Amino acid sequence: MSKIILFEDVGCLDLQPLTSWRSVFELRLGRRTLFEEIGYVLKRPVSGIWTRDWMAAVAAERCRVPVNNCANAGDVLVNGRWLPDGPVTFPPAPCVGRVDGTVAFIVCDQPLAGKLGALDLLNDDRCAAALDGVPAVETGGRVVRYPWDMIADLSRWLTGEWCDADASVEIELDTRVTLAARDRIHIGERATVHPTASIDASGGPVFISHDVTIGAQAVIEGPVYLGPGTCINPRAWLHGGNAIGPVCKVGGEIDGCIICGYSNKQHDGFLGHAYVGCWVNIGAGTNNSDLKNTYGSIRVPVNGVPVDTGQQFFGAMIGDHAKLGINTTLATGAVVGFGAVAATAKVLPKYLPAFSWQTDDRAERGDLSKLIEVAATVMQRRQVTMTHAEAALFRELHTQA
Repeated sequence: MSKIILFEDVGCLDLQPLTSWRSVFELRLGRRTLFEEIGYVLKRPVSGIWTRDWMAAVAAERCRVPVNNCANAGDVLVNGRWLPDGPVTFPPAPCVGRVDGTVAFIVCDQPLAGKLGALDLLNDDRCAAALDGVPAVETGGRVVRYPWDMIADLSRWLTGEWCDADASVEIELDTRVTLAARDRIHIGERATVHPTASIDASGGPVFISHDVTIGAQAVIEGPVYLGPGTCINPRAWLHGGNAIGPVCKVGGEIDGCIICGYSNKQHDGFLGHAYVGCWVNIGAGTNNSDLKNTYGSIRVPVNGVPVDTGQQFFGAMIGDHAKLGINTTLATGAVVGFGAVAATAKVLPKYLPAFSWQTDDRAERGDLSKLIEVAATVMQRRQVTMTHAEAALFRELHTQA
């Protein structure tokens, strides 16, 4: 059987800052990452990945497959941003499948495999030259272009991931726990649910993984996914469709958000229609706006350039290892870059570049050695050690910034 190799293309840059600390196929969408989802839908294992050269060592550790190896005849290169509708019968080689002009997959014969490498697919001109004259077909599915694509589709996606076999409560619940639509609720092993908590799947399925803790008077409204080891604090309110990755601590009101994992939003405050990376800390009383006063389309600075989302609701993108101090206020469609730190009583600038240190008085570049030291300390608190590859990536991103 031919091998499936996921690749990044230049479109991964439009998903910054979320693709600073991870390859594009590590992005979370619902229960699974794009890497997991593509393999799941195609019903075939992913045998390798092609990614940016400075991301390769970290991607190899996380995805546990060969990185940036040469392709061979019969291999199928699959765009890591492509979400097929279902299992795909790939055409004979050579062939390229497209979705609205974007390359979704490439079926290689030996001459085509010899023309292509990871860096070619990260450059539009080189990719076009390599694929010139290759038979093309229009294929189904869609391509993730911007973070708000994933936020806008999150409720539908979480609902579509559910199957009847998921319904189970694998712990003994106190009879005082409020359950609505129990046939669409999953609660995993060793989870803890306070007797005064409410879990409501009437608006969509609720998937609570193993070792999750749900505190007193917390309200969990579906559709929602809670990753293993996540803690929902007392009086938290999750609604509007949320995907919370593993080992997070969340509280306050959360509406329509993706939080990748290992991040804290423990305290009161509103987080709405936001995409949050890993190892983020959001201070007490922090709020973001996800709706303009005019109810118009929201513009978001992507790599500093404003882009019209076409969405009425979108709150923020917060890059990995960002730290927001208490009572931080984020404007509608704000972007907080990788490793940025904010300690200000003013409304945060709509675009805070990577490694910024923002105070009331000024914004300056954060000290690299201190930022790495803090990041490693934060990770160790969750029994995770920053690897040499991750430390090298941290330094590379600081150089690029």
